[in-house]
Order: sequence, then C-alpha cells, then structure tokens
Amino acid sequence: MTVNPINQQLLQNIPGNPYIYKSVDTVIDQNEVVNYPTEFLNSLEFPGLPPLQLQLKVGVLIMLLRNLDQPKLCNGTRLIIKALQPHVIEAQIQTGCGKGEDTFIPRISLITSEMTFQFRRLQFP
Repeated sequence: MTVNPINQQLLQNIPGNPYIYKSVDTVIDQNEVVNYPTEFLNSLEFPGLPPLQLQLKVGVLIMLLRNLDQPKLCNGTRLIIKALQPHVIEAQIQTGCGKGEDTFIPRISLITSEMTFQFRRLQFP
C-alpha cells in the first residue's frame, strides 16, 4: 500500500514517542487453531481490516474506518488524539455533527471471511 509509508514518515515528524497497539488475532473455529498459528494470522492484511500494529501519537489526526455510534462516529469521521490508553483512545471529533466533542474509541472485533476460513482481529477501527 502506498499510504502506509507516507503515514509512517508523517508520524516520525510529530514530536513524542509513538504508542504501539498490537492486534489480537484468533481463528473463529477453535478446531482450526492448529492449522492457522497466530504468526500466520498476524501476517495477513486485507483492505478494510486494521493493521497488526497501529502506531499513534497524541495530537495526530486519525480517521475512523467503521461506524461506531451514528451519526457522530461514522466511517470517515476525523478525530484528533488527546490521550492513548492501553484499551481505549481518547479523541476530539473534528468533523460532522459531533464536532468539538470528546469521545472514546474502543478496540472492536472485526471478522473477515476473505480466506477459506474466518478469523477475528481485535484492533482499533
């Protein structure tokens, strides 16, 4: 993808240490766990699925890629990060009807069926 190197370069130009969030990847069918180890699941990248590692910094502009709480938190909503916690991101909404409001973005479970099996990725949207 072309956007990932650009995002990395821009993130390096912003002062502060990055907070790295790693996803939790699991196979839906527990009988398939031995066939699809975690390392394999971690290597998978699909359009619309968050990355394995998400690097963020306070003050960075982010865009939501899922509908969480319509109409305020929809796909495409832009936010500025105010605080980074282990299980939640505190951010201020920059666009739409919730502009100026603070909100919390949780990790969500996303399931893909792009392969011959289904797996779940727990990550920020």
